[in-house]
Amino acid sequence: MAIHPRMPKGLAHKIRLLPSLGVIAAALAVATGTLRIAGWAFQAPAPGRPSLTPRGIGRPAAAPAPLAQGAPAWGAPAAVGKVDGDSEQSAAPASLIFAATALAAAAAAVEKVPEDSAEKTSGGIKATFDKVKLPIFVGLWYFFNVQYNIQNKMLLKCFSATWAVSWLQLAAGIPIAMLMWLTGFVKTPSVTTSDVMKLAPVGAAFALGQVATVASLGAVAVSFTHVVKALEPAVNAIASALVLGQVFHPMVYASLAPVFLGVALASSSELSFTMFGFLTAMASNFAFVTRNVLATKFGSVGDMGEDKTERKTNQLAVLTAVAAAVLLPVALFLPGGLLSIPSAWAAAVKSGVPAGKLAYMMAASGFHFFMYQLSSFWVLSCVPPITHSVLNTLKRVVIIVVSIFVFRTPVTTQSAIGTATAIGGVLLYSLTKAHYAKKK
Repeated sequence: MAIHPRMPKGLAHKIRLLPSLGVIAAALAVATGTLRIAGWAFQAPAPGRPSLTPRGIGRPAAAPAPLAQGAPAWGAPAAVGKVDGDSEQSAAPASLIFAATALAAAAAAVEKVPEDSAEKTSGGIKATFDKVKLPIFVGLWYFFNVQYNIQNKMLLKCFSATWAVSWLQLAAGIPIAMLMWLTGFVKTPSVTTSDVMKLAPVGAAFALGQVATVASLGAVAVSFTHVVKALEPAVNAIASALVLGQVFHPMVYASLAPVFLGVALASSSELSFTMFGFLTAMASNFAFVTRNVLATKFGSVGDMGEDKTERKTNQLAVLTAVAAAVLLPVALFLPGGLLSIPSAWAAAVKSGVPAGKLAYMMAASGFHFFMYQLSSFWVLSCVPPITHSVLNTLKRVVIIVVSIFVFRTPVTTQSAIGTATAIGGVLLYSLTKAHYAKKK
């Protein structure tokens, strides 16, 4: 945003704050719209209520069994708060979603590509799309991520094969990527066997992060998993120093203190806490940081296209295929893996979940998983990493708030304070890191 050189400093500072207010408004709007949709479409079953069906089809669901403190079985359902079937809401009108997307546009407009980029594009349609693609990408990112977390939790509450769920969600991106290549939506990448071997460690880290995340989401409340995952920037800062040699200003590391404090407060008072859920959430942090660090080293592998958005799309598609291939041998034979699908399926159907509903949840969770990753890469192709980090922090707020309301997760005062402190600390870290980066 251009500020006139003669404008008073106080007024100029207030103008620069407007986009930040837009970001917050966008997050709240997307949370409201998604919550209304999710509350109607993905009701959690309550004891004595029809199971997993918004219109009351199916047999009554039994109360979820509480998890043992420490190390529950992979894929065991968490004892989350129930959703009363009488609280069913109507679907939000499409205008609300469009409004949320428009607000997200205001949030991200300050960090969009340079103003002269539209002038360099040929044709009015492309120039128009260049102006609106960022808010669209942000809206899709938030929407798909929230829907993934809801669908995934609903699936894990009735389907115990965690390794199988993790692999199926990874593999779901392969047909989507192939469809994009066949239709010419993006250029088909050119990747050699040597390139694939270089990407294998990145894919392994991606697969491990996915498995650990799914395991944590199945063991504890969705909101708590995302509070622990707020520690990912701290893990990233340490890994960048050890692996890439990127050492930040001491104040950057000091700004991480609220994150650690917040997670500690939330963990000590979390009603759904299990050590297994906490450790798997932390394991996902280390895995995804490893993926990001390795991806930085091998970011130029293969011919992924010319346009930046196209390159990001192909990078994710290829990495998804590699991760699914790396995980396949493990997911095939371990307990809770692909060979456990028949027994897990039979148990879910026997408990009252319609087979069609179960198949839908599997397909939907995989679709939403790939699409939220893809839209995140699209946003990253349009903005600097710091803006992406801020938007990601606010997205985590949306997920926490929505999941608490959808699943009626009990929250203590200390847990709420800890969550707010951790999320605020992540935002402080991002802004502090950007501040000292400009001084170099």
